[in-house]
Amino acid sequence: MQGRFLIATLFVAFIFLAGCVQPEEASWGAEGDYVVNADWTVIEVENKVDYYNDAEAISWSVESDSEIEAINDAGGNVVGVLFDLNYPSEDETPNFGCLGIENNVEDTIIGEVSKGQWNSDGSGNNPGSHAVNLTWHNNSLLSGDVISGLSEKEIYNQLAFGEDALGIYDLTITVEAEAFEGVNCQHTDNGEEVESTVSLLVIDFEILSNGESVPPINGNDVTALGAGDGEISLIFFSPWFIAIFLLVGYISTRKERFQLDMVLEDDDSEEISLGFIEESEGEQQNVLPLDGAGNSLEESYKSRVLTLCALYVAQGIPWGFMTVTFVTYLALEGVGAGKLALLLTLGTLPWSLKFLWGPVIDRYQYREMGRRRPWILAAQTGMILFLSAILLVPDPASNVMLVSIMFCVYNIFTSLQDVSTDALAVDILRPSEIEQVNSYMFTSKSIGGIIGGAGIGSVINILGIKGSIVLQIPILIAIMLVPIFMTERPGEKRFPWSESTGIEIPGANETQDFKEIIGKIKTAFTIRAAQLGILLSLTVSLSFFLIPVLPLLFVRELGWTEELFNQTKGGVILIITMLGYLVGGQLGKRLGGKATIIYAAVGTAITTTIWGMTEGLWSSGAFMMTIWSIRTFGWAVVMINIYSLMMKVTWGEVGGTQFTGYMAMMNLSAIIGYQLAEPIASRFDYPTLFVIAAVLETLVVLAVLFIDPSQTRRELSST
Repeated sequence: MQGRFLIATLFVAFIFLAGCVQPEEASWGAEGDYVVNADWTVIEVENKVDYYNDAEAISWSVESDSEIEAINDAGGNVVGVLFDLNYPSEDETPNFGCLGIENNVEDTIIGEVSKGQWNSDGSGNNPGSHAVNLTWHNNSLLSGDVISGLSEKEIYNQLAFGEDALGIYDLTITVEAEAFEGVNCQHTDNGEEVESTVSLLVIDFEILSNGESVPPINGNDVTALGAGDGEISLIFFSPWFIAIFLLVGYISTRKERFQLDMVLEDDDSEEISLGFIEESEGEQQNVLPLDGAGNSLEESYKSRVLTLCALYVAQGIPWGFMTVTFVTYLALEGVGAGKLALLLTLGTLPWSLKFLWGPVIDRYQYREMGRRRPWILAAQTGMILFLSAILLVPDPASNVMLVSIMFCVYNIFTSLQDVSTDALAVDILRPSEIEQVNSYMFTSKSIGGIIGGAGIGSVINILGIKGSIVLQIPILIAIMLVPIFMTERPGEKRFPWSESTGIEIPGANETQDFKEIIGKIKTAFTIRAAQLGILLSLTVSLSFFLIPVLPLLFVRELGWTEELFNQTKGGVILIITMLGYLVGGQLGKRLGGKATIIYAAVGTAITTTIWGMTEGLWSSGAFMMTIWSIRTFGWAVVMINIYSLMMKVTWGEVGGTQFTGYMAMMNLSAIIGYQLAEPIASRFDYPTLFVIAAVLETLVVLAVLFIDPSQTRRELSST
């Protein structure tokens, strides 16, 4: 009954939020009388002088990216291209028999401009000049006269074209040369020298009704800053927050009923963990030997830690690069929040489906090289190849869709490595090592994120975007050497072509078919705690819609440099995240795991709300660093205890697959959050965005409330 109540409550909450993000047509002015005021700016993109041969059409392109800052400063709305051609002389050459006093014959110079479906051309004769003026807006609306019979939205749509007006503009010059021809004299004219200037026409406009300004709304801000102008008062959200505070107060007085004091970390003496299952006779499978003189992962604790941490660094580098360095680079190049969210969505998609790898890597194995190691090496090879392939994209900022697809494929291999690494940890770690080594692994992933974010982000202006990608390749190759020269167990081969050692490998002939694996997974998810774990996983990252919005706020709005933002998000913030993991684990031991999750989630939501309500302080770098760090620390405390809670409700028989499933659903939650970025961020201003994120963060309280951490092991320990 409680589970149904929880699902119904979350459903109502999503309906509530969906109502907030839907566009409201009533916000636009209805049909009436309007006046449009506009300021024009001409931004020169290119000026050059070239010689053009007779009858040869010379084509080239220019891009808006190089002038995106000037475009935004001028209003952000490109409505045309001005192509000026100047050809002041006629340079025919008299041949033998000519006196040199003959009249030259005019040449015809033709200029053409096109942008997508829009095109225009014009011609003139030398000596002289002419201009090709390609525009795609309704210029009659800018005459200053009263506009009647149109709604505000209809007027706006005829003047603002957003990203469709940006990008590449195609240009062509053709010279049709003519020369004097007499009875005894002919002139030669092989072409003409032409000076060409390409400029963009930009307007900054406002629509006036009855003498009052009607600003662009519903996300159609002509400056394309990534946030709209819609505002929702905090009073509107107050009932929700008051209800959450009352709920937390109520359950705090009934800690035993809601298992708030339960410590989620396993005792060292507990025999049941993700990879160690007791048989009915009391014997344990997969018992690892004590550390010996060998160097295999099974024999050496140092080898286990080094290998697992190195592999997690390899996962963190591309994630830090994509979510920090590359997103910030694209934001500076003028890419909007929608396309940034697309990149993050496609990059995260393989992680939300990574649970599909679990049964595959359990079913198909090459045991002579280890249960997991061949999959890890295959995944790392794919990572290196597809990262290298991104270098073939000529201009990533103009090909966001292509790069997003390539990042998606790249992360398919990264997620395969992640699942294989987690399965390896399940196989080789002892019960007393799991919590400690897990903290090392997550810290290593954060270190990788620092390398990919703050590290590479600090040198992007020196190396360029492609140089930053090249820099990652030797790092990944160096990390790949660790699993290459390690073996999981004594007697295994390092390479497929290596000779067999002749040592019998335990379990080399043991296999599970898909039916057996899937049957155990179904059994694991019959437990109510496991089912509620799915619900928690799907709600935990909904507030991630702020991730593609933050670079727009800091870099475009607040004027932070690309390097400073990268160093902050990819460096300081990741260090704060690691501290949150460490402190969160200790708080979970002292206060109880569920209590820590609930209190930290509420505290984080309060911090996020304060961030949104203090817009007047955003110009202070110290304030922004402080509030961002506090929020990050609080959510890291939440997440590390959620990881422990998910581990607690995982059944050991399918530990790797079930736990991977929870992680995959958390990534699916992040994808949902990224997809909320465009509809929410384009409609509401920045303060409202933070308050909406705070509401989403409080959903964790409802999702975790009725999970019984001990139910899975209590009911399935004898299965």
